[in-house]
This record gives sequence, C-alpha cells and structure tokens, in this order.
Amino acid sequence: MIRIATYLSISLLLTSCGGGSNNPGVPQPAPAPVLINMDQTLDGFVANNSNIASVAMLVVKNGDIIYSHSAGFFDVAKVRAPTQSTLYKTSSIAKLIISVAVMQQVELGLLDLDQDIGNYLNFPIRNPNFPNRVITPRMLMQHAAGLANPAFGETTDELFQTFDSSNIVQLHPLIEDVLSPGSAIYRDTIWLSGEPGTVHKNSNFGMVLLSYLVEQLSGMHFIGYCKINIFAPLGMNETSHYFPDLDSTQVAALFDDNNNLTTQTSSWFYPIGGLFTSTGDWANFMRVILNGGSFNGMQILQPDSVQQMLTTITPDNNQLAYNSNIGLIWREAQANPGWIGHTGAGTQMTHVTELDPVNNIGYVLFTNEGRIDAMIGPGGTLNVLVHQWLQQQIP
Repeated sequence: MIRIATYLSISLLLTSCGGGSNNPGVPQPAPAPVLINMDQTLDGFVANNSNIASVAMLVVKNGDIIYSHSAGFFDVAKVRAPTQSTLYKTSSIAKLIISVAVMQQVELGLLDLDQDIGNYLNFPIRNPNFPNRVITPRMLMQHAAGLANPAFGETTDELFQTFDSSNIVQLHPLIEDVLSPGSAIYRDTIWLSGEPGTVHKNSNFGMVLLSYLVEQLSGMHFIGYCKINIFAPLGMNETSHYFPDLDSTQVAALFDDNNNLTTQTSSWFYPIGGLFTSTGDWANFMRVILNGGSFNGMQILQPDSVQQMLTTITPDNNQLAYNSNIGLIWREAQANPGWIGHTGAGTQMTHVTELDPVNNIGYVLFTNEGRIDAMIGPGGTLNVLVHQWLQQQIP
C-alpha cells in the first residue's frame, strides 16, 4: 500500500447566535478539503515500492511550470536524484509526437486524412479479406485500420529484433513486406478479423506505418524529421529517438523484470518505443499543444490542427486501453474525462501524460520501471491521487 501524507486544515466556525455546531437548526459547514502533499505522495510511492527506482513529475498551467518533483535515484549507484533534465526512455506517449508530424503534412497540403493511404506510399495497403475497403490515415490515427498490435506470432519475428543503440533503423522495406500478400514474410494475422473502420484496437504497427508515411511525404528519416520540425523549434534540445544524440550521463538506467541493469538498444518500433525525453523538455511539448500549436514565437501547428487532434469520438466497438475515447492518436481515458493524452508501458518504463485544455493545465509522469500502469495509468492508485491534487490547482 502507498502511504499518503496529507494535511487537513480545520477551521472552527463560530456563529453570532452562540449555538455553534451543536445547534441542529444551523446548517453545518462542509468539511475542509484534504490537501494532498504531492512531494510526499511521490516520495512515498517510491519508498513503498522497492522495485521502482525513480519517478519524475512536472505540471504546466497557463504556460508556466507550476510543479516539478522527483523521487528515488536514476543511476545504478543510486546516488543521483532525477532532475528536469533527466532523460527517460519512453514508449507510447511518443505516439503524440507522431500525431504532430502527421498533422504537419496535412497543413503542408501533402496529405488528406480521409484518402487511401496507399496513394501516398509506393505500395497498396488493403486487408485481403476486405479488398474494396479503403484504409485511410485517419483510421490509422484512431487505431481503426484493422491492423494487429502485433504480438509475437502474428507477424515475422524480424519486427521484434533489437539492435545496437547506435543503429539508425530503417522502416522500409520491412514494413512493405509485412503488409504485402505474396512476400516471404507476409502473414494474414497482421490483420484483425473485423472490417477496417469498425474496430478500434491499439496497433503499434499502425503507428509505425504513420511514421513511415511522414518519411515518404517529407523525404526525411523520421528521427531527423522530428528533431528538425518538432524538437528544435520547441527547445526540446535533449530529446531524441537516437541514443547517440543524448548525454548518456543524464539517461535513467533501465532494468529488466528481475531488476537487473540492461543495456540500451533500438528496435524497428523505435518511433513508439525509443523516444528519450525529460520532464523539462516535455513541458514545452505540453505548452505548445495547450497554446494551440504555438510556443515562444514558434508555430509548429495551426490551432485547427490541434483542435482536430484533441477532439475525441466514442467508438462503437471500443477495445482501446482504459476504455478511451479517441482523437487523432490522443486519447481520453474513461477514468479522467476532460483530460486528453496518452500512456505508455513496456518492460522497462511506464509513463503517462494528460492535458486539460479547458483549464490550460497538463502533467507528465515518468518512471524507469516497466508494467506498473495499473498504478500510474488512469484510474490507478497513484493516478487517482495525482488527479485529486491537480483538481486542487484549478480555481
């Protein structure tokens, strides 16, 4: 259990009639709110979960950083506490970067979200069971294209190979081979059984396909594209999908399921499983979205594009995590209505970021411990306390 330290501020209200609170005819004041001490909450979270090396949280509101705190240690020796510059390897919140990159192509007039995605690639994309059903970029962004996640056995094992972190991984030609009936590695199980557009279910493969779409439209490798068109304009100078770009002394250590130190690697899924960023850098990403695509005089998206990303639908056949409503990759978990963002969990990291555009506030929380989304994801024990605390920051 997590021990949460709270402070209860109690005021004794006296009435002019002298009856006080013992007079049943006088309405009783509402109890004073329990004020959550977020620092002690995060400290206690790490102290009471020995498998969690560190946690870092940051909150922005009205363009300012209003809160930043970390607990634990990010290095193997357990002597260095995380700061706003500590770099955490992330997984699925990196999909939000893909959403921005795709919408930039729309703004340039290079992409229509409702056209056949095969029109923009050098190979057709069709589910063989529904050959006449067009698959669009919007379907991909809403996890409705009918593509499997995939899991082991649903496609070639080549997709799951790991590489030295210095490798610059190429998405093509493997992505074409996986999707092309007749190729040596094609398997029908890359597709779900339902017709494209009818089932909303997470597909990491679909997100990588969108990353490759950006490469095709921009003529740039996805790593370089994001660095030049998203990270640099936002001053996210330490953020990268490419490990050699980083200051390795600032990277949080990664541990396996047995809590043993592991080496940094890359994989074909690097666009959604290999982004390194810090709470300080991510603060700027939250700011630009909350500010309609503009930050420090840099306009990386138009307000309408941001609005499209954050406008959610409720799928009829919803198999998304946390029973989420879905925008253009951005999600609204059922447990946290009004908050739009994403989570991420893997064997070595778990994290969550959510924005409340109405109240112009957002937060990010990183850990370097895997598969603890039941605690920090929407509705989880820590997440509930975080949202209670956030509500206390909104007038």
